[in-house]
Amino acid sequence: MDKRNKGLIIGLIGVIILIIVLDATTEKPVDWFPSYVHTDNRALGTEVFYKSLSSLDTDIQHVEKSPFESFQDSVQQKGTYFFLNEYINFTKEEIDQLLEWVDHGNTAFIASQGIPKSLLDTLGVDISFYLSNSQIEYQPSFNLVEEHLQLESAKKSRKAFEYLYFSEIDSAKTQSLGLAQSTLKESEDENARHINFIKVSWGDGYFLCHLAPQTFTNYFMVDGSNSDYTARILNYIDFDEPILWDNYYKAGKEKITNPLYYLLSNIYLKTAYYLIIISSILFILFGGKRKQRPIPIIALVENKSREFAQTIAGMYLDKKDHKAIAQKQIQSFLDKIRNRYGLSTQKVDARFLKDLSQKTNQNYEDLEELFKYIEFINTSETISEKELINLDQKISHFNY
Repeated sequence: MDKRNKGLIIGLIGVIILIIVLDATTEKPVDWFPSYVHTDNRALGTEVFYKSLSSLDTDIQHVEKSPFESFQDSVQQKGTYFFLNEYINFTKEEIDQLLEWVDHGNTAFIASQGIPKSLLDTLGVDISFYLSNSQIEYQPSFNLVEEHLQLESAKKSRKAFEYLYFSEIDSAKTQSLGLAQSTLKESEDENARHINFIKVSWGDGYFLCHLAPQTFTNYFMVDGSNSDYTARILNYIDFDEPILWDNYYKAGKEKITNPLYYLLSNIYLKTAYYLIIISSILFILFGGKRKQRPIPIIALVENKSREFAQTIAGMYLDKKDHKAIAQKQIQSFLDKIRNRYGLSTQKVDARFLKDLSQKTNQNYEDLEELFKYIEFINTSETISEKELINLDQKISHFNY
């Protein structure tokens, strides 16, 4: 092994050691991926909330399929369908079935920032973003409306984000349950409060719609006494009926189905994976050149047609058979006329010469002289070299 390769290997080992030390000493950043999976302990997972829910005396049934499929499989299932995710992209068919299911005396709890517009229109509500006059993002606070559930002080989110609120509701069938407000200076609309949690009656059942799913996540519930707010929301759920916990509309993954996903989710395994790829590329660049066999250059097959024609012509010239050469040239000339102009050369008469003159734009007299010379060659037993050259010149001046 030469000095160059030794230096590369030592340098690579040094880089690997440096990366391992940096990974071990650097503080791991907070993962703010909006997972909402009940087994996820990340900031925006719902492990804490789900454990609190499981501690209650209730039947929790996990639904892995889409609402459309689950309603087909269990039409008579009663209870509360619990949807919790950043966005819930219901299809039109799912909305229709969900409305029908709620109408039969069930509850749909939807905690999401993204509720389909068609469902909102059906329920007679509309939502808007709260826009501050002085800040783009702020730490919103949350509280409930009903006196027996209301907290002494609103619970504030440690992480700043924009919140949504119900800008329009149908008061005839909608009850306001919760409020959100911006945590800003006192002069900012007097910390305006907006409705972000409602109960909408629908047939014999009702919808519970909450526009801040972040309040159900780990980071919110473990911050001080914020869990009191989330716990009081559960008072609006009937625990005598089963809870259908939706696992279909989730941004995160509850189960790892791809080995590469597991590999890249661990910082140490991911670092090792990328180091293997980098090392392989370096090996190919520096080690592959030495071991690669030279590729032989294969010459193209040459076209020998010209040389062949010259050889045949030379044979005729050596034999001094000028008549044979002239006949070959005349035969080639007539063949070109037949193929290119579609004229028959069996009978060379005035009509033929006239048609050929029109198609080739040649002078009639010149053509007549040419074909008379061809007839002379054909009727002669032998011809001289000069007469052969003269024939070649006359045919060469013919404009194809």
